[in-house]
Amino acid sequence: MAKNDTPKEVVRLVDYSKNLDAAILQVEKDGIKLKHKIHNVALSIVTAWGKGQIKDQEPADYFNKLASAAGYHGKALANWISVKLPLAFSDENDKWYVPVDAKVNGDTFKSCRDEPFWEVSPPPKPTPFDAQALLFALLDKNQKKAADPSKLKEGDKLLEPAVVRSIREMLAGKE
Repeated sequence: MAKNDTPKEVVRLVDYSKNLDAAILQVEKDGIKLKHKIHNVALSIVTAWGKGQIKDQEPADYFNKLASAAGYHGKALANWISVKLPLAFSDENDKWYVPVDAKVNGDTFKSCRDEPFWEVSPPPKPTPFDAQALLFALLDKNQKKAADPSKLKEGDKLLEPAVVRSIREMLAGKE
């Protein structure tokens, strides 16, 4: 079995215990600088793509490299890419790719520039649509209005009780 040729990252211990407040402040400043640098590199990719300096799958290759290099910022960057850019993500390859008809322009650049990646919230998670529950709710509403005609509004139409009964039986059979 071959050994892994990747060298381990060596972390040199530096003792900040004498001035922890200053060390923490420096970490905050360095973190802000890193966020800004990642954002500027992403904007540079968008600019080069828009000017035609990089073509075909090159923009996606650069964004894949940037997301990998971004470390902990990678997830926020991925959310930003999914919201702001005409790139698609391949779950199979775990990489971004450029769809055939994808293009960027000045408006894309302005949108990306004006909303940095750390401010973009992820798209909402899809919620499953329960058609059966919706149908039961509509049938219940129909039944309540049929029981109390004063709840009927102008233009409301009710289903016949036999139709409601057969729909309920059909839905109950699919449970």
